[in-house]
Amino acid sequence: MRVPACLVLVCLTSGAWAGWFALPSGTTTDLAAVDFPKDTAIGFVVGSGGLILKTLNAGAAWESLPSGTWNSLTAVCFPVDAETGYVAASGGLIIKTLDGGASWSVQPSGVTLDLRSLCFPEDARTGYCTGGDDTDAVILKTTNGGADWVRQPTSAGHPITSTQFPVNALTGYAVGWHGAIVKTTDGGADWQTLNSGTPADLECVRFPSGELTGYIAGSGGTILKTVNGGSTWWPETTHVNDYLASMSLPVGNAVGYAVGASGTVIKTTNGGSTWTAQTSGVGYFLWSVIFPSDEQTGYAVGGHGTIVKTVDGGAAVGEDNAPFTRYLTSGPTVVRDVLFLGPFAVSRRPSANLLDISGRKVLNLKPGPNDVSRLAPGVYFVSSRPSAVSRDAPRGAEDTPFAVRKVVIQR
Repeated sequence: MRVPACLVLVCLTSGAWAGWFALPSGTTTDLAAVDFPKDTAIGFVVGSGGLILKTLNAGAAWESLPSGTWNSLTAVCFPVDAETGYVAASGGLIIKTLDGGASWSVQPSGVTLDLRSLCFPEDARTGYCTGGDDTDAVILKTTNGGADWVRQPTSAGHPITSTQFPVNALTGYAVGWHGAIVKTTDGGADWQTLNSGTPADLECVRFPSGELTGYIAGSGGTILKTVNGGSTWWPETTHVNDYLASMSLPVGNAVGYAVGASGTVIKTTNGGSTWTAQTSGVGYFLWSVIFPSDEQTGYAVGGHGTIVKTVDGGAAVGEDNAPFTRYLTSGPTVVRDVLFLGPFAVSRRPSANLLDISGRKVLNLKPGPNDVSRLAPGVYFVSSRPSAVSRDAPRGAEDTPFAVRKVVIQR
């Protein structure tokens, strides 16, 4: 007879299994870019030494794909689905897959400069790739799925690190070192230089919902914003000095995230008027962040094989609800068949759910034994929110938003 395991719900404090938490990448290779093409389940990560990783289960496990190169891979883009994708790399290398990464073919870029970003705004045929070195910038364009890449004219004299075409393949923005911002309205035939007002190195440009409102992240904690299509840019106060390398604004212009050096993560919920630091739990440089479908579930990747994830928008990190913990039963976090929750400090019913690693609710939970024998083995999260607090609960427990703990179900 199997003895049911007993679970502790550890409230959201720094280092708990909520906010941002680490995923097992299986490597210590530096990771440079991440893309989840359609949702939070299937994703790709690229990095140094030709490394390509793929997950089919929202990051619970990653498999290494054969890239056929040792070049440092710097950008990945699956424009439409999880089958057709492109990767840019050092030395002017561009590779393409048509089978979800099982095989890759080299495309003729015509350059040997390091490439740093990819953008396919409408489909898998028309796209842009940018890069360069200390004295030269490069912008490439394809209209036939990468069979040919044509270099476009630009006056930028330094690397172009990021490009985005928000609505179609005609109007786009690109940014680079030393405050460089350029814009095209004719599909790249001409690029107009815009005034950034900063000497900072700019690393990432994002226009989340149209051609007018956009954001740029860069060195020294720089974030710039425009609401008039780049005619004017103004700096936003981030309260960080770290190099910011990547941004993601998943839904409209209000909620956004930026990541960078030393594991920095900052978030805005009001279109950049204020930015709040979050705890990533890592100290390595985070080079890329993506929230594929909503503002809750996101991934960031970086140095030393780092992959971190949040399923709650990272919002709970930093909240100290330790007093409530005393009312939760301690015990192991590996369970088999039965998940036992200790008594909650509630006078009526608690709201407790079991979430899979993608953040999807799979089971309503109750105090006492819960049958999990029909669930697939793997990593899950228990999320609990008290609906009514008992009289003997500690002061402040009534304000506890929720508690979250990682759980591993085995057979």
